[in-house]
Formats: sequence, structure tokens, C-alpha cells
Amino acid sequence: IILSFFFLWLALQKVDWKHVPTILASLKLRFIFLICISYTFEHLARAVRWQQILSEREFPFKTAYFGVVIGYFFNNILPARAGEFFRAYYLKKKKVAAGSEAFGSVVFERFLDGVVIVSLIVFSMQNFKTTPLIEKASISAIIFYCLVLLAILVLQFKRSLFVKFSSLFFNLLPEKLSNRLHTSRDSFIDGLSLISKPAVFIKALLMSFISWGISLLTLWLSLQMFSIDFGFSQTALLIAVLAIGSMIPSSPGMIGIYQFCCVLTLNGIFKLSNDLAATFGLVCHFISYIYVLIVGFAMLTHEGMRVDEVNAAENQDLENKSSAIS
Repeated sequence: IILSFFFLWLALQKVDWKHVPTILASLKLRFIFLICISYTFEHLARAVRWQQILSEREFPFKTAYFGVVIGYFFNNILPARAGEFFRAYYLKKKKVAAGSEAFGSVVFERFLDGVVIVSLIVFSMQNFKTTPLIEKASISAIIFYCLVLLAILVLQFKRSLFVKFSSLFFNLLPEKLSNRLHTSRDSFIDGLSLISKPAVFIKALLMSFISWGISLLTLWLSLQMFSIDFGFSQTALLIAVLAIGSMIPSSPGMIGIYQFCCVLTLNGIFKLSNDLAATFGLVCHFISYIYVLIVGFAMLTHEGMRVDEVNAAENQDLENKSSAIS
């Protein structure tokens, strides 16, 4: 939380607030409806991808869609991206998959997102001269996702070796805990198994590019609302910087980080006024935040679930597979 306030201070410290009302008065508010529609299609596309990743589990599309949005809801109100754990808990609650397998599928989603993010970074760095900070962050992101790929490959194609070494440690623990860890490990690896199925993997990767393409459309519509006439290349750079920023530990909903990334890109690279860049970050973040809160809360209410149930998600990977799927 302290880090988020620090980035928020960095983003807003040079804002001349007397100019903000003028900027707000010039907004094309009709774009808000289009932005919300675009958000909906973005979430729908990500739900399709989640079904593809868990292709061996048959479950309704509604469950995948609700899980995606509810996950974003908890990311917005809880720190440490707790929504990712709650998505896994939600599938376990729906008896779709063991919690650890569902969480493995979420981890694999993040890897697929990483492939798209790295592509956007490489594209953007070839088309624009960025700041040293963005260049260093981009290189760090590329290295991170390469390490994630390496870890997934080891878990899938050297599974027996990993199981052997991890079992040496697990067997030192009490029998009940050891059995649960063995089950959770195997279920988690199962959630990453898509990479060993080329045809399904390509479909999920294609859907990742489609969902990020819709995210680009959402961001472009937001820019149009502010009469910022950006094309694909400029919008791609902005979303790449925002994606890198999402990797920084922060308070719920990327508060502070989002605004800082907007100012860093719009003002630092494209030389738009600091007032416009900061206002853009505040308004667009507010729209997405409120949209997810309203839709996510409606879904929670429909499912008869409570916000405090997320506490159960923190321990979901210790549940026995047989009790999770009956």
C-alpha cells in the first residue's frame, strides 16, 4: 500500500489541478458505454480461453465467465492479487477441478498473457524510443516470462524428476500434510498440461492475442474519450507499459501504479501535458474499477457468495483432490 501511494504521489505531484475541470468538461462521455461493452467482450474472451486451458474439464461457459470477473473483483479490493486464488477457489466450489489444478490453470493463463506482453514490448521498442526506466522494466519482464516458460517446461517434460525431488522433501513432513502436498503438486502440474497439447495450446494462445486485442480496443476508446488521437502503435506501447506495471506489487486494483504508468508514457514519451496524462490515468482507472465492482458484486450476489469467503481461497491448494471433485 505504501508503494502504491508513492507511485500515486509521483504521478500527481506535478498536476496543476485548476486545469483538471477543463479537461473533464471536454470528455466525450458517449465513449463510456462503448468502453464498458468492450470490457465485457474482453472478459468473455478470457473466459473462452480459460475453458480451453481446462479443456479436459467440462463446465458451463457461465462458470468460466463468472470466475474471470469475480477474480478481477477481488483483485480490486484485496492486495497481492488475491483474485487469482479466488478464481481457483470458485472452480473448486463449483466442483469443476481441484483447487490446485485450477490455480495451475490461472498460472498458465499468466504465462500466455506474458507471451502477448513480450510481443507488445518488442513491437513497441522497435517503433519508439522509450525511457531508460521502461527499457530496464521491459528487459526484466522478458527475462521473467522466459523463466516462467522454463519452469512450465520442466514441470511438464521432466515431471518425474521434479516429483522425485519434491517427494524427498514432502516425505519428511507428517503423513497427512505430506499426502495433501503430493496431491496438490500433481493437480497443480495438471493445470499446466496444456503446453504438452500443441493444438489446444495454439487455440488458447490465439485467444490470448484476441483478448488482448480487445484490451487494446478498450484503451483506444478511452483515449478517444479524451480526444487523444493515437493509432495502434502508440496504444500498444501504452498497454505494454501498463502490463509491465501490473507486475509491481501494489495495493488493490493497481492504484497508483496505473496512474504512474499513464504519466510515464503519455507525458514522458508522447509529450502530452502532465495534467492530461494524470487525469487520463485517474478517469480510465476509475471507470474500469467501478465496472468490475458493480458486475463482480452482482455475480457474487447471484451465486450467493460472500466477500469474506476469499479467506478460504488462501488454503485451497491444501485441499484433497477427492474432496474437491466428487
